[in-house]
Amino acid sequence: GAETPAPQPAPKRFADVVRQRAMIRAYKSDPVSEEKIQQLLKYAARAPSGGNLQPWEFVVVKNPEVRAKLAKAAMDQTSVATAPVIIVTCADIQRAGSQVGTRGSFISLVDTAFASLLILLGAVEQALGACFVASYDAEAVAKLFGLPPHVRPVGLITIGYPAEAPRKPTTKKIPLKKLVHVDKW
Repeated sequence: GAETPAPQPAPKRFADVVRQRAMIRAYKSDPVSEEKIQQLLKYAARAPSGGNLQPWEFVVVKNPEVRAKLAKAAMDQTSVATAPVIIVTCADIQRAGSQVGTRGSFISLVDTAFASLLILLGAVEQALGACFVASYDAEAVAKLFGLPPHVRPVGLITIGYPAEAPRKPTTKKIPLKKLVHVDKW
């Protein structure tokens, strides 16, 4: 007879994924499966985008030598060199600009940030750690990957199995009531 499939774990509630999302900067050396990487990219591709122009592009980095060069461009951040995978999220400002003119650059960056967040949230669901790295030399990153002039790096997302517990932020969360304004500032 046919085998009974193994029970699948219940999907995480969105509130749990958001609560568990944290920046992880230390990783085990275990490789991340191609299936998990592709799932993260599928999530990213579902991000909202103005006019559905999807201005994002992704560079998946696994090669240790390339990761080391990328770490140098990222102010020598160790996690960039040691994470098994880095997804470099890039914005094609020409793609959005073709439809919305001068706001295309801004819109493409926002849309690519949305895609980046979906990768970060997806990492939680995939039992991976991730960190969005924004401190890097954009020109060095563009040169390293041979990005065309109309494509800008937005973030370096380090990904792997966590080798550390999430760190507690050194600053407290600003209370929501101080951040929300209704009908006026």
